[in-house]
Formats: sequence, structure tokens, C-alpha cells
Amino acid sequence: ISYMEVFFMTKAHINGKNRLIFLLTLVIGIMVLIVASKYAFQRACSRREIHWPDLEIADEWQYKIITEAYKIKNEPNKEITITASDGVKLVGHYFERKKNAPIIIFFHGLWSDSYVCGVPIYRITEEHEWNLLLVSMRAHGESGGNISTLGVLERYDCCDWANWVASEFGEQVPIYLMGISMGGAIALMSSDLGLPKSVCGIIDDAGFTSPLEMIRVNSEDKLYHNGILISLFAQFVNTGARIFGGFNLEDANSCNAVSKTNVPILIIHGDEDTQAPLSMANRIYESCQSQKMMYIVPGAGHTSCYRTNPEKYEMIVSDFIKRHIP
Repeated sequence: ISYMEVFFMTKAHINGKNRLIFLLTLVIGIMVLIVASKYAFQRACSRREIHWPDLEIADEWQYKIITEAYKIKNEPNKEITITASDGVKLVGHYFERKKNAPIIIFFHGLWSDSYVCGVPIYRITEEHEWNLLLVSMRAHGESGGNISTLGVLERYDCCDWANWVASEFGEQVPIYLMGISMGGAIALMSSDLGLPKSVCGIIDDAGFTSPLEMIRVNSEDKLYHNGILISLFAQFVNTGARIFGGFNLEDANSCNAVSKTNVPILIIHGDEDTQAPLSMANRIYESCQSQKMMYIVPGAGHTSCYRTNPEKYEMIVSDFIKRHIP
């Protein structure tokens, strides 16, 4: 065997070995990506048991809210069940005060409860004899589904609820969509989906721009404010959502939705909100092309606008609804 033949045989052997190493590295990388994505997706989106706050450790304000939530849960109401576009059962509870009065459809926050979150709007609607539909979002409470899509499918669920109310009570009855935290975000995200003409307004309390941005913001402390790790975690969640959930978190964006709607919008936000920073609310407001109002609550953190100033909160919400009754 000549020197050149030995050289090429050795080179081919090395190249073959390198290809094998490359393929093994690629396979291991793909497996790590899949495992990490599944873990991140499950942490972010899988249904979990929701516990009401503990009365024994609650402060005076929390005690009042929780005890009132228990009363609301036991008030006479009509249980409503509808089916989402993907077949998931959705459950809500309807409290009627007056025939043909405005109906407010309320959406709670992520891993929360419609009764506890709904105490403020329950009080407001009771005072004004408006009707109220408290909704349990998919993967929460009595509703079906094991996965929260963080707004991607919930925005269509919101539209389904509005369509049900319009069909059940007629399009002459004004409808208002209201939500807190993720509930506020999905109400905003539904605004460009062809809502019934009877939807006269949307009220967002502490909503966010997009689920991916929300994930990034709320993982900062846990990931030591490391930008690379934060971006990787958000991408892992979305990769898991696409592989294991069949949805893309990039599809849900409040700013995009409100830029294409003509439904009047009220944004309520605390200036000390660290989970959905005020900058998110400002961007949503700036993107909105319909009639819009913003109420910034000084000193309020995430979902604490009502607690910080209940009288002003009730006045702002009530005035917005009254202003937009046809």
C-alpha cells in the first residue's frame, strides 16, 4: 500500500469518526431539547390544584374578600356549560339581577379562581343591577382541559362566551368583557376576533402584552436575571407548547389585537406591578386604535388595584360601562 493510499484511508477513518461524533452530539442535543421543553411546558401550562387563600393567615382585607367569595359561590345562580371550538367543556355561573340589563363576562387570572378574583365586579354589578357571568377558564376549576394555553386558545373561548350571551339574550343586551391578569389579557386578545356587535366594551385589569413576554419577566428572579437563560427558558416553553400542546405562544398578543379593534377599552394598572410591568399597559394603550381610557393606580402591585383604592376603582369601572351603554 502506497503512502497516499494510507493517507486517504486514515483521513476517511477520521472523517467517519467525526461524522459519528457529530451525529451522536446532534441526537443528544435533540433529546435534551425535547426533555427540557417538555419540562418547561409542563411547569408553565399544566393544570394544577388551586387552593383558596388560607383564612387563618389572611389579613383583614383578604379575610373580607375570601369570606365574600364563599358567599358568592353559594348565591343562587345558573350554571352554564358551553363547548369550546376544540371540544373542551367550559363552565360559568350566571347571576341575573335584572332582565335585559348589561351583562359583564368576567375572566379570572392564571391559576386563580373566578369567585375570589370576581369579588370587585360582583359588588359593582350588584349595586347597579347589572348581570354577571363568572367564567372558569380552561384547565381551571369546573372547566375541562389539562393545559392552559396562556391566552392562545383562551381568547377564542372568550369569543365563544360572548357569542353564547348574544345568542341567549339577544343582541340588544349590552355585553362587556372584563378580566384580571391573564383574564384581562385574553379579553384584549379577543378584541379583533369578530366579537358580537353587542360587545360594548372591554375592561382589562393588570393584563399583559404577550405570554412569552410575561414568561420572560416572571422568570428573571428565578434565573438570576441572566438574559441568555431567560430567553432559553421562554423558548423551551414555546417549543414544548408547539410539540406537546399543538399551539404557538407567539400567536397571542394584546398589542396586535387592540390595534385592529373598534371596541372601546379601559385599561387599569398599578404603577408598582412587577409581574406585568406598567410599560406593558402603556404599550397596549398606545397600540389601541379604538376609544380608550387608562387608569393608573399609584402604589398598586399586580392585581391589587381594587384593594389600593376600591372607591375610585368602582367609580372608574361603573362610569366606563355607563358611558358605553347604547
